[in-house]
Amino acid sequence: MLACIGVIGRAPGRIGRLPALLALASSFAVAQAVSAASPDAQPLSLDRVVVAVDAGEPSYVQYGARDLANYLTTLNGHPVPVRVKASAPANGETVIAIGERMAAAYGGATLDDLGSEGFVFATRPRGRGTVVIVAGKTPHGTNAGLATLMPLVKVGPAAPFFERPLDRRETPGIAVRGIHLNGWPLNYPYAFRAWKEDDWKRFVDIAWAQRINLFYLWPFMEIVPLPLSADDEAYLQEVRRVVDYAQNQRGMEVWIMQSANRIGVSDCESRDPRLRTYWVMGKCQQDMNPADPEQFARIMAHFEALYRTVNNADGFCMIDSDPGGWAGSPLSDQTRIFNGARQLLDRYNIHGKSTKLIDWMWLGWGRDPHGAESGKSGVEFMKDTIRNFKATLAEPWELISGLSPYLESAKAESSLDRTVYLQYGAIEMEPAFPATNLGLQSVADVFDIVDRYPGLKGVMGNNELMLLQLPRTFYFFETAWRLASKTRTEPDILRDLAERLYPDHADVIARAYEQLRAEDPASIRAATDALKTIIDGRNTGRPGALGRFLFPDQLTLLGALKAQLEIRAARQALIQALHGTPSVADSATLLAWNRETGWDEMIEITIWRTPIYEEGKDLTEAMTKLRKVIAQGKPYAAYTSIDEFFTPIAGRLRQKYAADSVMVGCIEPFKLALVQGW
Repeated sequence: MLACIGVIGRAPGRIGRLPALLALASSFAVAQAVSAASPDAQPLSLDRVVVAVDAGEPSYVQYGARDLANYLTTLNGHPVPVRVKASAPANGETVIAIGERMAAAYGGATLDDLGSEGFVFATRPRGRGTVVIVAGKTPHGTNAGLATLMPLVKVGPAAPFFERPLDRRETPGIAVRGIHLNGWPLNYPYAFRAWKEDDWKRFVDIAWAQRINLFYLWPFMEIVPLPLSADDEAYLQEVRRVVDYAQNQRGMEVWIMQSANRIGVSDCESRDPRLRTYWVMGKCQQDMNPADPEQFARIMAHFEALYRTVNNADGFCMIDSDPGGWAGSPLSDQTRIFNGARQLLDRYNIHGKSTKLIDWMWLGWGRDPHGAESGKSGVEFMKDTIRNFKATLAEPWELISGLSPYLESAKAESSLDRTVYLQYGAIEMEPAFPATNLGLQSVADVFDIVDRYPGLKGVMGNNELMLLQLPRTFYFFETAWRLASKTRTEPDILRDLAERLYPDHADVIARAYEQLRAEDPASIRAATDALKTIIDGRNTGRPGALGRFLFPDQLTLLGALKAQLEIRAARQALIQALHGTPSVADSATLLAWNRETGWDEMIEITIWRTPIYEEGKDLTEAMTKLRKVIAQGKPYAAYTSIDEFFTPIAGRLRQKYAADSVMVGCIEPFKLALVQGW
């Protein structure tokens, strides 16, 4: 309902003049601070730099090496070569030697006790140049080292450089660090359902840059009917190529999500599965009863179509319900589905019998989540589920714990080492209002729980609106890699993220994020104007290690951040003005939507639960004041007065937005709130 407030106009004469634009960060400050350090800490110039990687390294290490060279080429403005054989650095040259083989060629490095993903950075003089070794004991360790190295490339007034000391040894705090996308339709590029193949690849790059090593992809096979149309077949082939990219170019493990028993029965009058409606039960999708032989066969036919086409994923995960499930169905039916899937994967998947099956423990297969039928708690029910898998399901199989109590089930059944914890909603809820969530506590809580379960295999975060949720997502995976990051402050996280996005404007970007929950509209507008200067000039500067993967362009994220700041400023301006003595005319102006602001997709969809505008005490008090303003001294605001107040506002809104959107998404809910009391 509060979506109306998002594009409130400004009250004439009630908001002071905007302060001067925030000053842009000077790249010279970094260079000067480094220059003042001791000789041993002098920056290592990357003006004359070569990337060296052995031709025998896996494809994802080769790709990472070329990616590093391309990044340095972008920052330097001249080509950075990639060599496959070791040679002494030229005078003043820096060689970045990647992988165990190349490290050995340049004198070796101690790679013991690094595990599967640990790595070493070692800097040493060689001849008249410098060698920087980036190597793990395994290629996956080298891969993680590359993702860690790139943010350490600093941009200065001239050539990029490394700050010293660079030498370090790192191992991950948590072995498996996964990302899952789910959510509802929004316009491109916010909703992943609308992404193109190249967008998915850039998302994989963004995930890799945050050292995510498990990509949990949901292709929505549940809305694809059989037989496969040409469009659906092409779509699934695209999914296969995205899986291949994540595996072979970024070294990730990939799981495919699916429902255990929901299938598509029609295309819902949309040839393109990216635009297809869900969940229209009965007409477009149906749940099948696995105890019925005919319905079980239909489940398996849909599995076969998916497995035959997307035949390269490392694992396939079935959620036990929502979507899907079958009330009262025994656990033997669940494992019947899993065993049927096992046979198909053994037949079609390129990984054969090593392809994993995973159960997402959510509400419980066939279970009344309130325990009315079985009398068992969720923890006890999931213990039974795990025991049933142990007795009836062939290896390899793993678990996703969708709720923290189920970690007790996994612990009791000695299965933590095959369990990934996905606390749904820690980063953002679903359905999520399209807005950037600030506050890190919900993420920190996840790792407080993880601390209580040593031996847990991994953690997973969920995204619905990836481009908007980078602050919490970044904090989540920084902590998953380095557990000590849990204690970092939000300003520190935002500054780090801003530098990885737009290093030439890091101060402006960090300040803009911080202002998303500021109270002073003048301060918010100053941050907005600083962003506007960058956007209008199309001057995003040199790309950061994370920002270079942004899509569809470098300006979209900035535009979304600016729009949210304008909405926040309008909210605070409304509150500020209503704490004074505004007239009815002034209040009407405040409630008018700002034509320069607003996302149509927010207005068209009326299912969002949590608005960006925060239904807090301050807003409640302001709306109480507005009701008194409209009442004009009477003991209550009559509906006719409220209706008269909103009539001209509705007329102005209809000039830009559809009539139904104006009335359903804004005017009527606002009128009702004022009649009933905010």
